[in-house]
Amino acid sequence: MVRLQICRFLYLRQPSTSISASRHLSTTSLNTTLARSKRIPLSSALIRRSSPQLTIYQQERLFQDESFYTHNITLEKVPGRNPTPYKRRKKADSNFTDIMVVKLSSGAGGDGNVSFLRESGRAKGPPDGGDGGEGGSVYVQPVEGETSLHKIRKRVVAESGRGGSSSQMNGRNGSDVIIKVPVGTHITLSPDYILERENPPPGEGWIHLNGFKEYNLERQFFKDLKKRKVLDDRAQERIERIQDSFPPDGIDLARPGPPVLLLKGGRGGLGNQHFHTSDIRNPRFATKGRAGLSGVFRFELKLLADLGLVGLPNAGKSTLLRAISNARPRIGHWQFTTLTPSVGTISLDVATTDKTFTVADIPGIIAGASLDRGMGTDFLRHIERAGGLIFVVGLDSEDPIADLRVLITELGPERMDGKRILVVATKADLPRTKVKYDPLVEFTKQRGWKTIPVCAIRKSKDIEILIRVMAETAGVV
Repeated sequence: MVRLQICRFLYLRQPSTSISASRHLSTTSLNTTLARSKRIPLSSALIRRSSPQLTIYQQERLFQDESFYTHNITLEKVPGRNPTPYKRRKKADSNFTDIMVVKLSSGAGGDGNVSFLRESGRAKGPPDGGDGGEGGSVYVQPVEGETSLHKIRKRVVAESGRGGSSSQMNGRNGSDVIIKVPVGTHITLSPDYILERENPPPGEGWIHLNGFKEYNLERQFFKDLKKRKVLDDRAQERIERIQDSFPPDGIDLARPGPPVLLLKGGRGGLGNQHFHTSDIRNPRFATKGRAGLSGVFRFELKLLADLGLVGLPNAGKSTLLRAISNARPRIGHWQFTTLTPSVGTISLDVATTDKTFTVADIPGIIAGASLDRGMGTDFLRHIERAGGLIFVVGLDSEDPIADLRVLITELGPERMDGKRILVVATKADLPRTKVKYDPLVEFTKQRGWKTIPVCAIRKSKDIEILIRVMAETAGVV
């Protein structure tokens, strides 16, 4: 705003002045070219009166063939303004979402059409009403590369089918919706919601031509058709009941694959051309499309990783993940620096990309996390699929063995059952850590676990040894 006001002021006061502005970081340079023939100098007093935020940084006059001279003016940084453009600002880590409750709805089927053929020389031709289109279905597809559920909308509705039209033209089918989710997503149906279609009772759901509803209801052929439609609707309900069944334990999308059907769209209605018989010469009725299906689902992401890093807050998990992979989690000297899980990929050999494994870093666990203290155990789901666990214990702690006991207690035997375990003692470069490391080794040997001391900040040779041992724990080597 300041720059625009200045440019307008100078232009009004100096009619023969052309101004070009270029912004660089927190300063603005105004190059003012004045016609030499007008002999109108741009004095420093005039500039200072134009705005209190302007100061003369350099004012020099350059004469080329006595045609012009230049003023270079610097605009001071306005206090309290963020010089970084909005689009360049980094997005917050709050984009990560591992639980989403979504309401999904499939599309309803289109209605059949009541129409008769119109030709020259014929007052009324045979029925030619088309069928309604099928409603769109809702699919879910696990894809690689996605690591969060925040892109999923809370309300997803598939398109309904279009109604039929004349000349035996069927309505267009509704477009399907494919929800792409990260690999490892588990989908369950809300226990308070029942998948049920809101269709009319069997035998109902007719569309009558204007003014012929009472006429149709009184005819015997229509009463017979309603009885037949009762049988057809009940058969369709059985088919829909099979299609709409959802597993009680949910759907586990543990690997990439084709789209999986969640909600099937409704079937389209029948046009009046289907009811043309020797007894019914002019059917003035059609059927409505079947209703769609709605349900509330819970999407829960469980990251897929070969190894999971588990440790107390500020134990050095994120620093360790930075040292062994290209992942860049947030690090700091305060507790609970990591608020969202992150996954890093580690390659043993640059030439052979097939020998890789992944490591998941989750927020720190404190004593009583199983009782929902601190970050709770919400993020422990991300290591349930891991083939191995890495307990990260900082040697700067007063009692590393007590810290390890806390981790073992909070995880519980169920999450540790059948998993390979490795203990990593970080911050081994600090003084007087030898007296803490030796008892820790004896404690882990009793359980058959390996222990390795490392210094993740300096990235010394022990990092290469750690990667090799982690690969053995992950089952890669």
